[in-house]
Amino acid sequence: MRLQRRSFIKQTAAGALAAPLLANTSLLASVPAAKFINVDGINTRYYEVGSGPDMVLVHGGQFGGSGSADNWLPILPFLSAHFHVCALDKLGMGMTDNPKRDEDYSMVAVIRHVHRFIETLGLKSIHLVGGSRGALPSTRIAMDFPQLVRNLIFFDSNTLAPDDPNTPIPPDPSGESATPTKDSVRASMMSSTTWVSKRHVTDEFVEAQWKIAVLPKIQEAERKLFELRDRFARENPERVKANPALAKIMAPTPWWMYEVKYETLDMMKSGRLKTPTLVLWGYNDRSAPFNLGLDLFKIITASVSRARLHVFNQCGHQAYVEYPAEVTELILDFTKGTAAEA
Repeated sequence: MRLQRRSFIKQTAAGALAAPLLANTSLLASVPAAKFINVDGINTRYYEVGSGPDMVLVHGGQFGGSGSADNWLPILPFLSAHFHVCALDKLGMGMTDNPKRDEDYSMVAVIRHVHRFIETLGLKSIHLVGGSRGALPSTRIAMDFPQLVRNLIFFDSNTLAPDDPNTPIPPDPSGESATPTKDSVRASMMSSTTWVSKRHVTDEFVEAQWKIAVLPKIQEAERKLFELRDRFARENPERVKANPALAKIMAPTPWWMYEVKYETLDMMKSGRLKTPTLVLWGYNDRSAPFNLGLDLFKIITASVSRARLHVFNQCGHQAYVEYPAEVTELILDFTKGTAAEA
């Protein structure tokens, strides 16, 4: 593959350079106190740590899942030594309020909520970081508000990358919101195809994930997502027949984000993305295979002069969990480089 000016690919056996934080320390001992802020009527939980240039972290996952700002806890101590970091629970996730209207169970509403969170805190010229389903909101905000985002950084994202029919779609959950146990959360994490390394699945990490998963509001969001999926399938039988993945809860591009995803990709292909971009990907990630990262990087390099793709060997879906120290060094190197050029 021919690389654009200032663009390059690295692949490294990251384990030789950085041991996972959770293998040696207690996660819960380092959890900062949560804060809450009203964002257009949505009570929004977030962590705020460190000092320096502003950085906002946007986690992955979707309505009804256990994803939250807690996903970033393994890397927060590292990033907070260099940046003023704000990590929020997305709309309808973690301890942030569920959407008030059915139509806000959508990626459009998620993007709007993240952007308004940044505005409400009064943050300027930020480093915007997205993981998995958090990469699409981050990239869209970087294009819609280029003066706001100094650097765009994101991790493995099947959501942002162009769809590949060869990517397996996990089976949908049953639709019944049974209260999970800690053992079931641990079993899910250990069996997930996105977790190559199991070293970080400690009691503390399971505890943090379980606390989110058992919240009644999360179970209500899951029920709502199934209800809205069924309504979409009834009202759009021809679209679902042509593209069955639209009506799959666990699909890379389900009905509630399909249009905004491809609108965003079209914007990228037309050259709207100009923000310096760092892409970090786990080579062994089965839910967002490495070829998706390459396809996405090719689109980025057509319009972004300063773009970098770093690939972690022997790494799954969350390099910032498996190799937090090395990820931080990569981010520091990239952001210092863009600052020097500016």
